[in-house]
Amino acid sequence: MAAVVEIWRYPVKSMAGERLESCMVTQHGLEGDRRWAFVDGAPHRAGKLFNIKQHDPLMTYRARYAGGVVEVLTPDGALVALDSALVDKLELESARPLELRDLAGGNFDDEPVLIINLASVSSFAREAGMAVDHRRFRANLYLEGIEPDEEIGWVGRRIRAGDAELEVVSRCVRCVVITKDPDTTAAAPELLDLLVDRHDKCMGVYCRVVKAGRVAVGDFVGV
Repeated sequence: MAAVVEIWRYPVKSMAGERLESCMVTQHGLEGDRRWAFVDGAPHRAGKLFNIKQHDPLMTYRARYAGGVVEVLTPDGALVALDSALVDKLELESARPLELRDLAGGNFDDEPVLIINLASVSSFAREAGMAVDHRRFRANLYLEGIEPDEEIGWVGRRIRAGDAELEVVSRCVRCVVITKDPDTTAAAPELLDLLVDRHDKCMGVYCRVVKAGRVAVGDFVGV
């Protein structure tokens, strides 16, 4: 039997997120998740989302909701608002024009809920011969209590996660983001190579929301 052991929400796409004890799961995923994103204004990427692949220091900014608004802890320890001043700072860092976009449900790469089985991460770490921080996979729900890769068998089926009902749509194909240490951005390219060679470049499963509901740490997850 799987259970939720960690819940993570990322108010701003590609920034570090906030760990929660519970959260409402809406039709757009976890309430407030990836509601905000930066749109790239560089000529060769105009209109595309600006993310870690363009500027990996983004993952060292930590976004959270406080009193209904987003605040961001910068790498130098300052707590700032999600506003034009922060946009200016990131434009200077990345040397490209940016626009902040507020679009609930519109800033996802795929489906709105990503689940990671921590047993699969542990098995992968043993294969890699190194510690692998599960935060590299930027999931919403981290689970324990099932065998490695057991979650793959959920694809095409509906599962219960707390009070919410989800349809497991596909495995999550990973990219270079998993090679970056979430705290230091130091690269470990061998992790992606291993994932390609042994796991079809996948870790975790994507879900769409069939029925909204609240999910909390300790809740049962399963078919």
